[in-house]
Amino acid sequence: MNHSKLYLATAALAAFFSTQAFAQEPPSGMPMPPFPMSRTITVLSTGTAGAAAKGVSLTMTVSSADQTATGLFVKQDDIVKHLKEALVGAGIKSEDITEQPFHLMPNMEYGQNGTRIIGYRMDTQLNVQLDHVEDLPRIIDLATQSGAGAINVGSFSAAPGESLHTQAVKSALDNARNEAASIAKEMGGTLGEIVSISETGPEPPGPMTPQTGGEEEERAMARKAQQPNTLSESANLKVVFAVN
Repeated sequence: MNHSKLYLATAALAAFFSTQAFAQEPPSGMPMPPFPMSRTITVLSTGTAGAAAKGVSLTMTVSSADQTATGLFVKQDDIVKHLKEALVGAGIKSEDITEQPFHLMPNMEYGQNGTRIIGYRMDTQLNVQLDHVEDLPRIIDLATQSGAGAINVGSFSAAPGESLHTQAVKSALDNARNEAASIAKEMGGTLGEIVSISETGPEPPGPMTPQTGGEEEERAMARKAQQPNTLSESANLKVVFAVN
């Protein structure tokens, strides 16, 4: 390329960019329109809820052994029936007693003449739901006296219709709103509507610091929450608020 062609190409490019720049600039005397910016505040918040347990589940196991399967089934049925009647008589609703499939095991004898079955053992489990946790000791004693060979205490539950998770979410949302309102005030505005809300996982623990009196009280409350007849639940939220 000679010098004249190079000059023409350079001039063409300069003219193109000058035209684009002029097209993007507003007319003389008119200010540039402000770029719309929406202000928001994002808050990570935790809420908790607790309540005393109202109900509790139990697993009761009835075990029997006999030399014959026929005798074993008769014996096991009698014990299971007696146990159910005792539980219903103690105030437990029949629909709250669920009998699980039995487990039958042979008793084997091993000798020089070979292996033979000398009897059978059967385990039958009953799942029982108590509506009143204060009845637990009395029901355990009754079940033991009525044929239950083993009793396991299961999970505790809140009152029917009571949702601790819903209460924990409401607490987290209230905490988020209070914190966001304080930040909005520092920004010279007021808190607007919720833009988005989502539930997140638990927040990671912070750095270790010396315990103060308040922290000791929180630890005492945490230990109380771990008691089997006390229920607690937490919720973690990420909430985005608009700022007016």
